[in-house]
Amino acid sequence: MHAPAPHAPLYAPDRKPLYLQPSQSQRVDAGPDHLLLRRDTGAPLRFPLARIARVVCNTHTHWSGHAIALCLQNAIPIIWVNGHGHALGHTAPVPARTAALETLLDSYLELKDWRPRFDNWLIHRRLHILHAWAQTQPPGLDAERYGALKRSFVQNGQIPPGFAPEGAGYSHALVAEQLARQDLHMVYWGFDGQALALGQDLAALLWGQLNLESGTLANIAGSGQLPAHLFEARAHGLALQLQGHLGSLKCHLAREVDAWQ
Repeated sequence: MHAPAPHAPLYAPDRKPLYLQPSQSQRVDAGPDHLLLRRDTGAPLRFPLARIARVVCNTHTHWSGHAIALCLQNAIPIIWVNGHGHALGHTAPVPARTAALETLLDSYLELKDWRPRFDNWLIHRRLHILHAWAQTQPPGLDAERYGALKRSFVQNGQIPPGFAPEGAGYSHALVAEQLARQDLHMVYWGFDGQALALGQDLAALLWGQLNLESGTLANIAGSGQLPAHLFEARAHGLALQLQGHLGSLKCHLAREVDAWQ
């Protein structure tokens, strides 16, 4: 779903994510410059659009068309998650301009073998994440554990849960917001109609890092708003890591396109 939107700054510290994950039905309407949350009991709650970075909601939250359109017009992505915290889908505003990275992506995706090239880049980034995590561990990190993580995470993108499962959807939402702010799409299409799920792949990198660094926080699953609070405590650092991934991707694309041309 797309609508024209103004170009938003990359970082907006005055904006905060809005989590709408009730256990009972609620409705989101809109005023001229705010969202209006209506529940069965109590007065409606107002959320100024100028203070919202992204919205994460579950299927108990029902939206009016006006509210969705207003979010799109203000470059605010909406991400729906299921009861297990996994992203179901999202809305995204139409980019205000063509980003330099997108221009490189268009050329890169014309390569017949872009998929294995991109998969190799993902392996490189997961190895980077694992190395960075290992450097934060006490001396004497178990070599067997490190080897197992290298095989499962670096080579296959699989990692034991360390954070509450809701973090997967929250990572997706953070990536959706950051890509929208940089005028980038979540999905691109390559040679022979193959899809590059850029947002999903970047979110998986953040999710992997979050699990590595979180110890045993998976035990807090189902603890109300606690997973969201814990995620937001890490969100700024994850956003910086995302910029590092995008910077690395830009270099990778430029090298591959230059070699092809």
